[in-house]
Amino acid sequence: MQTFPESHSVQGSSSWPQDGLERVKICPVCSSERRHLLHKDLSDKVFKCAPGSWDMFQCQVCRSTYLDPRPTVSTIGMAYSTYFTHSQSVQNDYRDLGFLRRLKRALANGYRNKRFGTNLHPSTKLGVVFAYFSPGFRNLLDAERRCIPFGGRGHRLLDVGCGNGDFLLLASQAGWEVVGLEPDPKAAEAARNHGIDVRQDSIESLDPAIESFDGITLSHVIEHMHDPAAALRHCYALLKPNGWIWIETPNVDAQGHESFGPSWRGLEPPRHLVLFNRPSLFDLLRKIGFAELEDLPYRPLCDYLFEESNKIAGELNDQSGCDTPSNLARKIAIAERRAKRNVGLREFVTVRAIKPAD
Repeated sequence: MQTFPESHSVQGSSSWPQDGLERVKICPVCSSERRHLLHKDLSDKVFKCAPGSWDMFQCQVCRSTYLDPRPTVSTIGMAYSTYFTHSQSVQNDYRDLGFLRRLKRALANGYRNKRFGTNLHPSTKLGVVFAYFSPGFRNLLDAERRCIPFGGRGHRLLDVGCGNGDFLLLASQAGWEVVGLEPDPKAAEAARNHGIDVRQDSIESLDPAIESFDGITLSHVIEHMHDPAAALRHCYALLKPNGWIWIETPNVDAQGHESFGPSWRGLEPPRHLVLFNRPSLFDLLRKIGFAELEDLPYRPLCDYLFEESNKIAGELNDQSGCDTPSNLARKIAIAERRAKRNVGLREFVTVRAIKPAD
């Protein structure tokens, strides 16, 4: 990394090792040098384990945002000591559920079995009918499995940044031969407890001349990468012709960011190094060679993101920055209506794209 003039001296806190910081001279998405300071002195208000304060800049060309300075590859692990993907999730025993929750699980499993080729119990075929008349319910279940198609013998799926392996377990139930990549040792260990092929490494460790995949997923991973463009190019090389990639990442153009600014839950410094908006991510995918880019169906997210952001705002401003419950509920309702109509305003960008056969 090249350094800026003295007026742009490193702002990271001394509590983060100074030799563990690097400068970012150009936008990691479009390589432009034109930018402006968007947020100053951000800190880890989510997991509260990462020391330091961080400046976020916005590219004036593609409008993506990025930290400068940022942790180096060798020190970024300091920001993940209490990260949520370390533990394995546990589903409540069916016998411990009340009637309505039992019914909901049976309906959901009925739809999952039909849509993804699973064999989950308990289930009822009425779940397919219920999902047809309840698009919100259907979209949530599709998003849970990232809208993957049926698997089948020899069909391989790679999950980059697989965390504790929950999604790979779901994909294997749908017939996929699954592989996970997870650089964090605690999360990788949790994933291996599922009996899944998880490699504690980065995307660059896979050789396209040796192995390839029918599908690749990156769920809230690309924003953690130092060089997201290079990672997506490597994904493209690993995909078979007509293979697909699925990506979900926080949307810097989201209404939550507009409403809460530096308190927005999607910022999460310093783990989130680069944040896209919908146009910048779509443009990058097209430049790499991907085609048939598709926005995935809408699911409600404003309630969670707005509520978490409101908590952060309260911590930063001694509760004076918080919305009252009624004001927050009104704000969420308006945001949900707008997000349904305008995909560019949603809290996350969720896209699927195809590697052409030619």
